[in-house]
Amino acid sequence: MQSTATIGTNSLCDGIDLSPLFGGKKSSRFTDFINNKSDDLFSKCNTLVTPLLSYQITEIDSIDNRTVYLENGIGLKSPKLSKVMKHCDDVICFIATIGDGIEKEIARLTDEGRLFNAYILESMGSMAVESMVDSFCKDMEIKYTAQDKGITLRFSPGYCDWPVAEQKKLFRIVDSGHINVTLTDSCLMHPRKSISGVFGIHPFDGDNPVSPYNPCCDCKKKDCMARRVC
Repeated sequence: MQSTATIGTNSLCDGIDLSPLFGGKKSSRFTDFINNKSDDLFSKCNTLVTPLLSYQITEIDSIDNRTVYLENGIGLKSPKLSKVMKHCDDVICFIATIGDGIEKEIARLTDEGRLFNAYILESMGSMAVESMVDSFCKDMEIKYTAQDKGITLRFSPGYCDWPVAEQKKLFRIVDSGHINVTLTDSCLMHPRKSISGVFGIHPFDGDNPVSPYNPCCDCKKKDCMARRVC
């Protein structure tokens, strides 16, 4: 099933916490100063984002220890992804974007030498697109919980052992044209504030629910920004 969703609202940028950018805590005086200084940018961010997401639900044909084989003949090659999807019957492949409005504003601010504002808006854009995908996953979790099913953690090309070149396969699966996201030969997405990825759908096993594998628990890179809690 191919579907498109408009994720979030005109307040997608509200509630973004800038403290990690400066190594501070959310309650620190310095962070309060930065947040107050950035109030206008929060409002501007909300006017610049156009959150859209396209996704495809595809049945899993089989899984070995290196590849997840889908019903359409495409194989997603990653040992860790295979382990994540071990108990899954279906996979949701998605491409999400907040559009290119924020990129154009960042370029304008940079040209004017307003580098602090450009940096803050760049960071807000990255956090906003992550937030919209988190919202999508949460919505799917609620939907499938009502069907006695669960979802795995999401996984994107370029993370862990899944090569970024696998991005091309997701663009073969998901219709990205109507949300205006394209892929370069080097597998970079345009607009830049876009995310692609997958997560699995697994059945609950009665009184023994499946606990999907979290690859971060086996990873020694403790400072990874994409690290999930074990």
